[in-house]
Order: sequence, then C-alpha cells, then structure tokens
Amino acid sequence: MEVQSKMLSESLVRDRAVKESKLLAQRKLVHFQEEEAQIFEANLKEARQLYESQLVEQRLIEWRQNIQAEDLTRDENRKSDLVILINNMAEFKIRLNEQDEARESEVAFRSKMKLRREAFQIRIKKMEERQKKERDELVVTQERIAKNLKMVQALEIRGMSETNRRRALREFEIQSQQLAMRQQKEAEQLRELQLLKIRHMSELFNLEFSSANELEELLADQRVREQELASQNRQQYHSEEDKLERQQAKLKAMQLIEEQKAQRNHLRQAQSRQSKLLDRQQRHSAKLRERFHLVENAAIVGSETAMSSATGSETDSLGDSTSLGASSTFAESEAAVDEDAVDAETRAKTESNMAQDVEARRNRRAMNDASQELMDQLNKGKERLTTMRVHHKKLMNDLKSFHKDGRDQKQREHKRKMADLVKDHEEELQTVKMEHVQEMEELMATLGNQELISAQQSSFDKRMDTVVSNQLLGNMLPRHIAEQLKAGQVPEPSSFDNVCLFFTDIAGFKELAVRSQPRQIVALLNRMYVLFDQIIAQYEDLYKVETVGDSFMVCSGISNANNANNNENGKGGGIAPEDKIANISSAIECALELMEAVEEFDMSDQIMDKLNLRIGMQCGSVLAGVIGTKMPHFCLFGDTVNTASRMCSTSEPLKIQVSSDVYDTVKGAYLFEERGSITIKGKGTMNTYYLKGRK
Repeated sequence: MEVQSKMLSESLVRDRAVKESKLLAQRKLVHFQEEEAQIFEANLKEARQLYESQLVEQRLIEWRQNIQAEDLTRDENRKSDLVILINNMAEFKIRLNEQDEARESEVAFRSKMKLRREAFQIRIKKMEERQKKERDELVVTQERIAKNLKMVQALEIRGMSETNRRRALREFEIQSQQLAMRQQKEAEQLRELQLLKIRHMSELFNLEFSSANELEELLADQRVREQELASQNRQQYHSEEDKLERQQAKLKAMQLIEEQKAQRNHLRQAQSRQSKLLDRQQRHSAKLRERFHLVENAAIVGSETAMSSATGSETDSLGDSTSLGASSTFAESEAAVDEDAVDAETRAKTESNMAQDVEARRNRRAMNDASQELMDQLNKGKERLTTMRVHHKKLMNDLKSFHKDGRDQKQREHKRKMADLVKDHEEELQTVKMEHVQEMEELMATLGNQELISAQQSSFDKRMDTVVSNQLLGNMLPRHIAEQLKAGQVPEPSSFDNVCLFFTDIAGFKELAVRSQPRQIVALLNRMYVLFDQIIAQYEDLYKVETVGDSFMVCSGISNANNANNNENGKGGGIAPEDKIANISSAIECALELMEAVEEFDMSDQIMDKLNLRIGMQCGSVLAGVIGTKMPHFCLFGDTVNTASRMCSTSEPLKIQVSSDVYDTVKGAYLFEERGSITIKGKGTMNTYYLKGRK
C-alpha cells in the first residue's frame, strides 16, 4: 500500500510537472507570438521608414535634377542671350567704325577737293597775272611802235611846205588812227583768247571736279552696299550659329534627361534591392526565431517525456535519444538557415551586380549614342557654317567685282568726256583764231576806206551825243516834259489832280553833320542816293523831283502827260479812282521798300549805328512847271507839297506817317496804326496814321 501510494504520489508529481512544463511551453509560445507580433510591427515600421526615406530620396533626386535642368536651361538661355548681345554690340561697333570711316573719307575727300579748288584758283590767278603781263607787254610794244611811227612822221614832215605838211599830217593822223584801231583789235583778240583759255581750264576743272564727286558718291554708295551685304552675311552667320548653339543646348538637355533617367532607374533599382534585402533579412530572422522556438519547445516536450518514463532504462535511453535528436535537429536547422541566408545573399549580390552591369552598359550605350548624335549635329552645323562662310565670301567678291566694273566704266566715261571736251576746246580755239584772222582782214579792208571811217565816226559821235543828252533830260525832267523840250516846244505849267507825294529825311542829320567828318557825310549821302535811286528807278510811275541834303522828294502821278489838265485858270479836272489808288499804292510800295533797305544799310564808317529814316506822305492836287532855261528845273507847288513835308518832319525815326486822305483811300489794302491828332504848322490839328505794312 505504501508503495502504491508512493508511486501514485510520484505519478501525480510527474503529471503535475508535465502539466507545468506544458503550461510553461504554452506561456513561452504566447510570449513568442507576442514578440513575433512586436517584431512584425517593428519590421513594418522599418519597411515604412525605408519606403519613406526612399521616397524622400527620390524627391530630392528629382528636385536636384529639376534644378540641374533649370540651371542648364537658364545657363544656355543666358549664354544665347549673351552671344546675341555680343553679336549685336560687335555689329553696332562695326557699323560705328564704318560710319566713322565713311565720315573721315568724306572729310578727307572734301579737304582734298578744297585743296584742289584752292590750287586751281591760285593757278587761275597766276595765269591771269601772266596774261595781264602779256597784255601790258603788248601795250608797251604798241606804244613803242606808235612812238616810233610818230618820230618817223616828224622826220618826214621836216622841210615840207605848209600845204604838204597839212596833207601829210592828215595822212599821218589817218595812219595813226588805223594803227590805233589795229592795235586795239589785237589787244581785244588777245584778251578774248586769254579769256577763252581760262574758260576752257575752268570747264575742264569743273568736269574733273564733277566727275570726282560722282566717282566719290558712287564709291560711297558701293561702300554702303558692301557694308549692308556684309551685315546681312554676319546676321545670317550669327543666326546659324545661334541655331547651332540652340541645337547643341537641346541635345545637352536631352543628354541630361537621359542621364537623369539613368540615375532615377539606378536609384529605383538600388532601393528595390535594399527593400528585397531587408525583406529577406526579416524573413530569415523570422525563420531563425521560429526554428529556435520549435527546437526549444521540442526540448521541453522531450524532457517531459523523459520524466514520465522513469520506470525503466528504455525510457531513459529514449529520453536521451530524444534529447540528442533535438540537439542535432536544431544544429542542422541552424546550418540550413545559415546556408540559405548565404545562398540568398549571394544570389542577391549576383543579381544586383548583373542588373548594375546591364544598367551601366545601357547607360553607356545611351551616353555614347547621345554623344555621337551631338557630335554628328555639331559636325553638320560646322559644315553648314563653313559652306555659308564660303558662299558669303563669294557673294562679297562678286559684289566687289561688280562695283569695280562700275567704277571702271565711270572712269572710262569721264576720260571720254574729257577727251570730247578737249576736242571741243581745240575746235573752238581754232574757230576763234580763224574769226580773228577774218576780223583783222575785214578791219584792214575797212581801214582802207578813210571816208567811210570818217562818216561812221561822225555819225557815231552824233548818236552818242543824242543818247547822252536824252539821258540827262530824262534824269532831270519827267518823260513828257523832256519830249516837249526835245521837240523844241516850251512846256506849259500844268495842274495834276490826286498825285501822291512823299518826303524822306534823316532824323538828327544836323547833329550828325556837326559831329562827323565831311568825308563821312559825303560817303553816307552817296550810298543813300545810289540806293534810293536804284529803288525808285524800279517804279515807272515815280519821279524823283529833287534832293536837298538828306531829303528826297518823290512824286507819283505826273509821269503821264494825260494826267495833266491845262486851262487858263490853271485848274484841272479829276482822274479815275483806280488811277488815284494806283498812284498812292506805287508811292507806298516804294516807301516800304526804302524802309526795308535802310535796315541793312552800311553804317560801319559812321558814328551812328543805324540810319534813322523818316517818311511823310500826302495825296492831292499840285501845280507843276519848268523853271529856268539854261538849267531847267521841274518844280511842284501847292498845299499837298507843304503837307507832305510836314508829315515827314513830324514823323518818328524809322516810321512812315500818312495823312487821313491817304488812309481813307487805301486803308483796305494796307495795315495802319492811328497816331492821333498832332499840330501841323500852317494846318492846325490833323489826324495822322503810321503805315505798318501790307495786309
């Protein structure tokens, strides 16, 4: 009983130990499962972190690649813009240099032409001096011949009777006249030849000068065309270079894109290998833990079995064999796991190396293809640039050859014109010489008839006397009065209705005469008389009545005898209104022109800076007649003359004062300024106006 109880208690203890070992194994399994769950979560977290880090790395790679692409694009654009700017600056500099060269060439040509013109002027002056010397020598020779002739004639008349002497003197006088006329003709012909030579030289120089100007203008135009062609060629060349640069930049961008793709693929492959390696490591670790746990559990189970079979040696031996089997199984499992891990890692490395080799070969092949394509494109672009440069050079050479042909043709035309002009000059010179010979023969033939010469001389002298006398009468008297005097008639006093008178004088002339020297006053009045006479002579209806000192008296409306009305009482009728307006308009136009002329009057030799001219004008009726017989003088009388004189004396310097009669007649055609009422000696208060100009 005790044995049974002892065995039962031992059996219970063993059962209890087995149950406790099983419970321990279950607890360890639960703990192992919890650890595996935690390890799995850690592995997931590690894989997630690896994935996130790989995404970040990919984004960083893409960001860097985008920045690199943007930098490349920006650099290429900046390079292209810089090249364009440099080309534009170079083109602008070339144009500036070309413009400077053209300007300097033009200045040099003008200076050269100026020097040539000055040299020609000096040559002409020297030629004129030489010609003058020739004429002086001819005159001296002619005087010596005349003097010798007179000496011979004086010797010949010695011992002659009075009758023979008078006859000889008449003959000698005729010979002297003939000699003088012949010498005069010789001098005239010499002067004509000299002037002809000067004219020929001037024409040749002008033709040469105009031809040089035309050639220079042609050269400048050709230079501009060549510069334009060169500029177009440079622009085309730069444009082609820019296209080549842009193509090269495009190829570089494509190459960069390929490189970036290769980098991204390499990164993805590396990340994939890294992920696979991590996955293998995790699976390998899980397998090791699982096998270790199984071996450990198997050892626990084996120990439990040994404890339950303590009844005999067989049980002990079984327990020992189980323990040994478990130990050997664990060792084998560890060795197998290690071998699998080594094989997997080896295979992974091999696959990775093979993938890297394939990717490297593919990248090298892509890089080589891109580089070869880039080199091909660059070579083609260089060939295009070389072809374009050769073509541009050919175009420039053709243009220069064409321009040279044009200049040669222009020079040939110039030589032909010069030859034609020289030929024309020679023909003209021969013609003039032949005319001189013919004129001399005609002169000698004419001199042979002394009576004809004497008659012509007498007729010419009479004609000249008549012309001179007519000019003197025309200057002293109106045309109709002069005609009456030449006809032998005595002019009768006449009255003229609605004539226009104006007086001129210099304000402050008395003071000027006192302060100035006599030669200054005479020179001033002489210049003023000449200027005023020239202006007044332009108007047929005006007549200068008289001049006293610095005063002029000019009348309009008495040059035509039809305007004069003669009767016993000395009063006349009226004229048409349009004739009255025409008379006043002629006087006003002349007065305005006189005022304009004195603004530019030369006062350089006077003490005054300007000529303070005053003009006064009045219209109305006057009495006119010739006074005196030895020196007849045409005089005007009447209130109109006095009023016009007062208009002048009361006027201001450099102004034209007119009466209300003049203003009322022509106020619609001219501009006036009302002066107001002034006191006129002998007339009282009058309303006057200043003439300002034409409307």
